[in-house]
Amino acid sequence: FELPWPTGGGIMPTPERRRAPRVAERISLAISDGGAAITTETKNLSASGAYCTLDRFIAPMTKLQLQLELPDGARRTTITCEGVVVRVDPVIDNPDRGAYHFAIYFTELRERDRSAITHFVRQRLSAPS
Repeated sequence: FELPWPTGGGIMPTPERRRAPRVAERISLAISDGGAAITTETKNLSASGAYCTLDRFIAPMTKLQLQLELPDGARRTTITCEGVVVRVDPVIDNPDRGAYHFAIYFTELRERDRSAITHFVRQRLSAPS
């Protein structure tokens, strides 16, 4: 009898579920849930969504208006879309200041904007480090 994963406390690997490749990149991101916009930066980005940190809580499944500024050489490409909060994780590293990591799924994104993000991500992933 042989176990299908390593023994000795090993963790069975889980397959990547994301359909779109993502890149760890800090991109300017404005977020609004109907009130005043909050400006932050992405931690990572894909054509499906973004991951970022905010100093206030937004409940999962909240619909958001988003604006991203993709760097494109000397100019910037502005992308306006809608998304929904799909995951919220509290940041534990500073107990005196509340902060949260947010996973946002893009729900309304023009095809040309999705293509621009895909191009940006692929360009960054293929760049030598």
